Amino acid sequence: MKVFACCAAACVLVLVLPAKAEEAVSKSYSECMEKSGGVTPMMQDCISAEYEKQDERLNTAYRLLLAPLPEKRKALARDAQRKWLTFRDANCGLYDDGGSAGRLAANECLLTHTARRAAELEALKSD
Repeated sequence: MKVFACCAAACVLVLVLPAKAEEAVSKSYSECMEKSGGVTPMMQDCISAEYEKQDERLNTAYRLLLAPLPEKRKALARDAQRKWLTFRDANCGLYDDGGSAGRLAANECLLTHTARRAAELEALKSD
């Protein structure tokens, strides 16, 4: 069972994390995943904790981006964010086949996309 979970974790990271995506998540997340030993519930705990951090990061970046924008650009940014959320949720839902490896992959997908989007919004704010 541990071998399967380890292989599932490797597949998740290969399927969901393209080049440099790992830079978007925290060092503590990487350490947590290493310590999980490929045990699915422990990996899910790592993903959940990191997702909370990245979701807060995303929400902060979004608020900071919107604050100074004129109303017309705010409306565009809101529309883009809503469409991005719809895409993220639908795309990551494809990974969940009902099994534990599928749920792990779907949750990792949500985490990765959220972290990347937070970085993207932070970069837009700094431009």
